[in-house]
Amino acid sequence: MQPETLFYLIQHTVSQTTGRKKMIGTTYPVKARVGVLLVNYNQWELTKKCVDSLLASDGVSVVIGLVDNSSGPVPDWVENTDELVFHKNISNVGLTAGNNKAFEMVQKKNVDFVFILNNDTEVFPDTVSLLVNYLQNHDETGITAPAIPYANRPDTIWSAGGRYSYARMYLSQIYKKISDLPDHPVEMEQVTGCAMMMRADDYKKAGRQDPDLFVYYEDTDLCFRVKKMGLNIQLIPSAIVLHHISISVGGIYSPFAIYFTHRNRFVVARRHLSRFSFFLFTLYYFAVTLLKTVLYPAGKKGNLVYWMWLGLIHGVNNRPDIRPERLFPSEEQP
Repeated sequence: MQPETLFYLIQHTVSQTTGRKKMIGTTYPVKARVGVLLVNYNQWELTKKCVDSLLASDGVSVVIGLVDNSSGPVPDWVENTDELVFHKNISNVGLTAGNNKAFEMVQKKNVDFVFILNNDTEVFPDTVSLLVNYLQNHDETGITAPAIPYANRPDTIWSAGGRYSYARMYLSQIYKKISDLPDHPVEMEQVTGCAMMMRADDYKKAGRQDPDLFVYYEDTDLCFRVKKMGLNIQLIPSAIVLHHISISVGGIYSPFAIYFTHRNRFVVARRHLSRFSFFLFTLYYFAVTLLKTVLYPAGKKGNLVYWMWLGLIHGVNNRPDIRPERLFPSEEQP
């Protein structure tokens, strides 16, 4: 299916079910300058699609800070894109350090807003404007986030906020289909870091992303910090971002993903939960880990048990600075 056809189908569905056309009628910002934080790791084709969709944005001026985590040769389009500033790392420094470098670059371009975005996404022409517009008109809001359907199943929601359980440190979905989305913004406790918009000043005040986290739960950490600044988080259902669901880190059942999710979930919980909530979370997480210790081998995932417990032990000991070498095979140098 061509991208233009896909965009039309989703726009039609959302306009019929969420009042999208009415919301689009709100005042667009006058060329707000938006810095986009993009990190690439061995996904140049997806990154190109993402960049092309961003450059088609209406009503805003976009500058893209693109950081590559040592993915080999850089394609020509990177150097030939005027609205893009680029940095290539000599090793895979992770999503968090990559975002920090991208922010450093776009900040020099005097941006008004920061759009944290996964590189395996595509935005609609009005997505960036809709997210920015709400922030311009609501000083009490620190983050706006779009609805994110699957790119290959555009009627199905991958993420659109949800109910957050502090005892489990888990965001559960409320909306399953595009047709389930409300016709107005909705306050959320947490949203995914796949796509979130902030004022540049607020992003700077919240502080850089922790490079030790590397990847996973960096978005949870940021949402907690923004809430502590007295700002709320809003889902903007009329703003749409398509997600291609890449597997740059091997998928959710890879040793890499299992280690970092188990470690970082505990590290971030320790940082932000109340003592009582952290106590409940600890009981829950150890119980779940014990259960998985039994279930994983039965489901032919026995190799993950070691990484699950290693991540949990490092999390309990508050050691996000540890990076097991076995998870990082030799990386190509530029």
